[in-house]
Amino acid sequence: MNVCESDKLGLALSTYGALKVDVLQEADVVILNTCSVRAQAEQKAFSFLGRAEEFKQENPGVKIVVVGCMAERIGSKIKRRFKNVDLIVGAKDIDNAILKIADLCNIDYSLLRKIEDSSSNVVRYVTIMRGCDNYCSYCVVPFVRGGEISLNALDIIEECSLAVKNGAKEIMLLGQNVNSYKYKDVNFTSLVKKIAEIDGLERIRFMTNHPKDLSDELIDMMATASKVCSHIHLPMQSASNKILKAMNRKYTYEHYVGLVKKLRTATPDISITTDIIVGFPGETKEDFEETLKAVKEIRFGGLYAFRYSPRPDTKAANMLDDIPFEEKKSRHTLILEESNKISVEIVASMVGSVQQVLSEKIENGVIEARTRSGRKVFVKDRNEKDLGRRLNVSIKEAKVNSLFGDII
Repeated sequence: MNVCESDKLGLALSTYGALKVDVLQEADVVILNTCSVRAQAEQKAFSFLGRAEEFKQENPGVKIVVVGCMAERIGSKIKRRFKNVDLIVGAKDIDNAILKIADLCNIDYSLLRKIEDSSSNVVRYVTIMRGCDNYCSYCVVPFVRGGEISLNALDIIEECSLAVKNGAKEIMLLGQNVNSYKYKDVNFTSLVKKIAEIDGLERIRFMTNHPKDLSDELIDMMATASKVCSHIHLPMQSASNKILKAMNRKYTYEHYVGLVKKLRTATPDISITTDIIVGFPGETKEDFEETLKAVKEIRFGGLYAFRYSPRPDTKAANMLDDIPFEEKKSRHTLILEESNKISVEIVASMVGSVQQVLSEKIENGVIEARTRSGRKVFVKDRNEKDLGRRLNVSIKEAKVNSLFGDII
């Protein structure tokens, strides 16, 4: 979601004649879009702000802007610690960030023209909702992004149509819980169906899903809608019902397994990926073993594993963080090792097959493409004419999370 918001900020600033640069030393305005979900993300942001302040001390005319979740949660702390920050815009006020940045830089508002997206990315990210109402006990999102708001369905469809007009072949729909999207009489399944009607659009993906809200209607639609990819990211977090309850996830492990069975029955080749948190307060070795066993039995297509760290304002922050850091590291390693073992087995089984891929990027003659199930595929000795095309690739080699082959 931050990538999507950063893209929109860049696009809007370009209407004032701004150009994006990739090197700090070339910037006149430095914009840091921040995340508060993990403590590590905040530490990285602080580190970058330190470098930005040093740069500004040598170049006093440079403006430093901090936006997003950290700006919302600890904006005053950032201002006290980093005296050279010129503007702070919280996540709840992100829609007004551009006008505030323009005002900071003394840009005439009359120069603002209608934003017309002319970028030609093959894959485009489109936000369909903001905020969250779930209040998982470990998650800071509801506090920094506010309550759940579904965006106007017509505006979403128009944004998707414009992206396709400008060369996009795949749309990734984004929300904290896309399954609970509801704008007037349009729910998430009907929104996806409407987007699928856009001529020229070839693929649709979406994330993130919530097990308590994933519907049979959506599962059935995924099995029948040709443009919807056979991949779903469905965070499990834990396989211990005790821990799931403490996390306020509002489902049981048995319910989660039932969803996995429904998905694989409806779409046998579907890839299911997930998130897992280890070391949550009160997680015993037995609780962890249940999660590790689930990883082995469900055989996820991939997963993101995180070591629990307390986040301010959350309910879990008041719980005793009783799992030693070294134990968290050990559990984290075991989950990743098992996941990687499964991934190796899955990709190895694909060697010798022919996979239809969408070419997303090309660099130094190497195509980076993706299967409908989300696997990355690399093909050498190609050129720009292959970009954005659907290609049939004979898979010759496999590594942990990637495939390599030749176009046929």
